[in-house]
Amino acid sequence: MSDSNRRDASRARLSTVVTRLQQSVVRRNLGYDPTIVAEYRSTSGVSGVTAERDPDLLAALRRQWMVIVACAVVGAGIGWLYSSTLAVTFEARSTLLLVAAGDEEAPGGGRDRTLDVDTWANVARSTEMLGAVAEELDGADLDDVRERTTAAAAPTGDVMIITFEAPTSDEAVEGAAVYSTIFLDARRTAVNASTVERERQLETLAGDLAQEIQRLSEQIDAEEQRGEFASQSRLSVLIAAQQRATDQLADINAELVTIDDDVETGRVLIDPATSVQRAGLGGNLIVLSGLFAGILLGLIAALLKDRYDDRLDSAADLEALGISEIARVPHIGGDRRATPLDGYSRLATRLAFVRGRNLAVGRTVLLLPVESRTMPTNAAVSVAGAIEQTASDVALSVSVWAGDGFDENSRAFWAAVSESLEGLKDEADLVVVPALPLDRSSIGIALAALVDAAVLVVSEQTPVREIQTALDDLNGTDARCGEIVVLTSVRRLDSDNPVRRST
Repeated sequence: MSDSNRRDASRARLSTVVTRLQQSVVRRNLGYDPTIVAEYRSTSGVSGVTAERDPDLLAALRRQWMVIVACAVVGAGIGWLYSSTLAVTFEARSTLLLVAAGDEEAPGGGRDRTLDVDTWANVARSTEMLGAVAEELDGADLDDVRERTTAAAAPTGDVMIITFEAPTSDEAVEGAAVYSTIFLDARRTAVNASTVERERQLETLAGDLAQEIQRLSEQIDAEEQRGEFASQSRLSVLIAAQQRATDQLADINAELVTIDDDVETGRVLIDPATSVQRAGLGGNLIVLSGLFAGILLGLIAALLKDRYDDRLDSAADLEALGISEIARVPHIGGDRRATPLDGYSRLATRLAFVRGRNLAVGRTVLLLPVESRTMPTNAAVSVAGAIEQTASDVALSVSVWAGDGFDENSRAFWAAVSESLEGLKDEADLVVVPALPLDRSSIGIALAALVDAAVLVVSEQTPVREIQTALDDLNGTDARCGEIVVLTSVRRLDSDNPVRRST
């Protein structure tokens, strides 16, 4: 019989024996309980459940870069939306220099001031003052003017700053100019009030002195008209009194000449027309602020997500967990010709040869999918078929897990399976045995006791904890375990991944 005929006969014998295998039989006859998890794994001596991943912030941020980008885009978008809803507002600023006048004195505390600027800032914010500004601005609402204006003393010097906000720059400049003018007029009137009162008093006194001089002049004339009967002593008294009144009137008139009842009490130091700008943050600055805030939130969210993300592609250090990735190959769908088989030839070589092993006989390897939520149910079959296709001269794929039922003696069944696998090892360097995912059937654990090595098939989205649990389950078998094959470009179809059944 030729080699090919012997290979076909061995494969047919194995397929006939195991066609009706059922998971319940495996559990009943082998005594396997998937709820029992070994404390330590023979591959590394590290507990798979309690092992911790080494923290690596940069690696975590690289793995979760999409979270950071998404948060940054959302933050920038929110900033743009917020800036687009803000009404455009312009602010005109008028800087006033207040000049000490009248009876003003420098306030306590210094700061190079000759008058109390803080008090005058409070005067500028008074209801009477703002009401006058509102009336001057075509009867604007008082509360609206109050909200759009400010008046504050500068940190040092006799300087006060007045601002006015409006929808347009022209309205802002007009409002600030009107506000400044009304305030300076009110201050000039208040400061000059004492001077005006003094001037009024002097003018009244001057009028009284003029009348007194006129009365004394009439009395002197009447006394002189008496001729030789005039009293020289009375004339002397009247003339002396008239002279004193004349001197007093001259002094008062001299003082009135020097009095200025309209002294400068302040002026505009910086015109509002030269100090008008858009109020608030600009649109670009708001967007940048939103972007920056989004990045910060993204960094925090990425670290939190990675901290609780148990997917394989988020694992920091698989070796520390006793997991060894031996290959990363693309998933082969229904049309194998459309999918490149990159990596499968190297995978076949990696599975077929083990350092220090007698190469005179072949090697049996179980391909055991961990779960079927992120991979098709036939993931192991696809991998086995691709290995056989790329290494047809050395690899052989045998499916042993499909069946509708089994009621024969289990001991004889497993003896036949083991004998058949040993026979196939004489015919091929590598015998690949694909199994059902562990969340579909526990038969893969039983098959692991009949092969030389068990390799887990996972996807990039498979949780690490499930891989650790699967390796702990395999710890009770004699098969070499701890290696995984990662499938990329996984495309699940409903026909490949039916509704999960309870086992």
